[in-house]
Amino acid sequence: MSPALRAEFGPGATLSGVDVHAGAVPRTALPVRHGSPLHLDAHMDRLQAGAGALGRSPAWLDDAAGELRRWLERHAAPEAALRLELHLDLNLLDARLEPLPQAAAPYRLAPMPHPMGDLRPDPLALHKGLSGPWRPQVLSEAWRQGAEDALLLWPDGTLAESAIATVALERGESLILPPVEGRVASVAERMDLPRWTGERGWRVQRAPITLEDCAGGQLWCLNALRGLWPATLL
Repeated sequence: MSPALRAEFGPGATLSGVDVHAGAVPRTALPVRHGSPLHLDAHMDRLQAGAGALGRSPAWLDDAAGELRRWLERHAAPEAALRLELHLDLNLLDARLEPLPQAAAPYRLAPMPHPMGDLRPDPLALHKGLSGPWRPQVLSEAWRQGAEDALLLWPDGTLAESAIATVALERGESLILPPVEGRVASVAERMDLPRWTGERGWRVQRAPITLEDCAGGQLWCLNALRGLWPATLL
């Protein structure tokens, strides 16, 4: 992490002057394949859960989901990324279709302290879009270092997640994921990981992972848009 960025973030300190809950916008992203959105219901449930974590219950979201499906039928895209943002104060579900991203190879991770310190006690951290506007700064610092992504560490030195994905460590026949506390609850982890691990014969475990542990295995990243892909430390 650069001296300037470390001065702004601090070693495990919250970004100065930022209220992480102000302007919180539940969001999610999913792939459209062969013209069909993958796990759309699960992603709509994710938005509803994010709203519930903020004490809101948008009764109109079910109707919006129906309108979204009709919109997708009219704007059929064989392969695309569908990004959804739930603007509760406006009663608005914002939907955007973008090119489907692909993971770079090699996919290098730059280890750095989590800019928000320790989010594990914060229940809002489980919901995408509710833990503060820190991800663009972290990605910029990773790119400056020559990496594709940041590998974020809790103050105790264990792995949290990357800036855009869940991280996991393959060791032997096991795939180890960090404990769920403090990191975004991944739809891909819930809906797709059982199939991916079954195809590879992995047993899933959840346990703290240190940087030293990574030397003895293969790092993987996973999210809804890119799937499951190998990663390396910078």
